[in-house]
Amino acid sequence: MKKALFIILVSILIISCKQKKKYKTIDFGDFEITVPEQWNKLEFKGVDSYVGGIITPEKDSLIFDIGLYSGDASNDFPLVFDKQSYAELTKKQKELLKKTKHLIVDSLCGDIDFRKYEKYKSVFYAIDCFKAKMTIPTNVEFGATGIYIDSLKGNSKDFNKVKMAFYGFNLKEKTQNQFVSALKTIKLKGYCHSKK
Repeated sequence: MKKALFIILVSILIISCKQKKKYKTIDFGDFEITVPEQWNKLEFKGVDSYVGGIITPEKDSLIFDIGLYSGDASNDFPLVFDKQSYAELTKKQKELLKKTKHLIVDSLCGDIDFRKYEKYKSVFYAIDCFKAKMTIPTNVEFGATGIYIDSLKGNSKDFNKVKMAFYGFNLKEKTQNQFVSALKTIKLKGYCHSKK
């Protein structure tokens, strides 16, 4: 009985050690994010905004942009192409497109249900003290995964609205899931916590 109990306890200990994942927090000044331990900080010099990012072991670059001109990467057309627009795609785009649910038609004026071919799914999450639009591609490895916050401070009327975008493109499923989890840990200390 004691031997069986010992084996069970050792097994539980081994399993719990294997399941323990290691994370670290990267501090970007205005915000911090908790990521897998193997991910590393990237630094860039922005022209009109604060830019930076993270590099994963798979060499994926996850880039953020905080500024007046930060854009929402999910504002994109459905994956429906007429023959001319398909012909204008690059060879790499055509290769990536083969893995997606897409449609090539003679004319875009026909009876097409464009919703069936949307490139992105978007949901809204609370990221620290802000409402963020989280975007995930409908086809894994094809498109942008990330968040967009329309206003960290300022307003459109005074042309001083500061926005935030943080995206990775064409991510493998594992990296995409890790990135989505990491985005939910963002603490916007330069904006939320400076108000207190």
